[in-house]
Amino acid sequence: MIRLYKAKAYRKVKGKIVCQLCWRFCKIEDVGWCGVRVAKGNELYTLTYGNLSAMESRPMEIKPFFHFLPGRTAITFSTYSCNLDCPWCQNWHISKMAPPQVYKLVKPEEVVEKAILYGDIATCASFNEPTLLFEYLLDLFPIAKSKGLYNTMVSNGYITPLALNILKKAGLDAMNIDIKGDEEVYERYCKGKAKFVWRTAEKAKKLGIHIEMVNLLITDVNDDEDCVRWVVENHIRRVGEKVPLHFTRYHPAYLFDKPPTPVERIERAVEIAKREGVEFVYIGNVPGHKYENTYCPNCGELLIKRYSYRVLDVRLKGNRCWRCGKEIYGHFI
Repeated sequence: MIRLYKAKAYRKVKGKIVCQLCWRFCKIEDVGWCGVRVAKGNELYTLTYGNLSAMESRPMEIKPFFHFLPGRTAITFSTYSCNLDCPWCQNWHISKMAPPQVYKLVKPEEVVEKAILYGDIATCASFNEPTLLFEYLLDLFPIAKSKGLYNTMVSNGYITPLALNILKKAGLDAMNIDIKGDEEVYERYCKGKAKFVWRTAEKAKKLGIHIEMVNLLITDVNDDEDCVRWVVENHIRRVGEKVPLHFTRYHPAYLFDKPPTPVERIERAVEIAKREGVEFVYIGNVPGHKYENTYCPNCGELLIKRYSYRVLDVRLKGNRCWRCGKEIYGHFI
């Protein structure tokens, strides 16, 4: 059966519905830009409630979360569509697909039950943009909390401060936020604006949400030094040097067939970030690279050794370096 669920985070202005879920603030007469918010009878509805495209247990490191519950797993799930339009999307098979209007509802309780069954420590809305599961997460997060689970999401950061505030109150603990590049990259490729992503990151940090930033470096798109410096400068100014910054390697996907990012360009990005003072800088999608590991920014001691998405060793005393005692940003248990 066709399922429509009453949406939240919208208002009416002069009889028109204005969605307040993401920075597009669509004035919706029929369907929003994302394709999952529909107007019916002067009210707004969502097509994504319990409409899941995937669900499985996955390592925290694959998000990537390197400073939040390292070595543990999260029940990871998604719906359909997106509110950006990146031509290199790795999950295009769901992010470029409209949600089916006839589907089997997966109740929030079922997701939590799966997490407990699999021995997961958290939930994670991921794969496509989790903002589009907003109403579902508002029901799921409190249930997960009641069972002792953490709640996380991997986001493009296009959620509004209003919606983010509501998710925090519902139980959101951590966000991985994807910064695509500078304003030119967003305008040319993604049909968005970078400034809104940074505002979201700032707001999340102020709300006490654990954040980590990730920048997928794409060959000849955003892997030049000027773009990297722009990202690094904004990272330090907007969220601070302690927040982890991940530079990950691109591989051809969807509409993009450029070759994989040269590893030396990613290493150069790490050098720039470290020189500017970012304490925790990582390389992703290059298994075995030394910058998969966490090092103490004070004494240089190896604190967390990783290989790909596996944690091999943790040498922390609580949230401090075992050797010099420096406090390390993150949530470690």
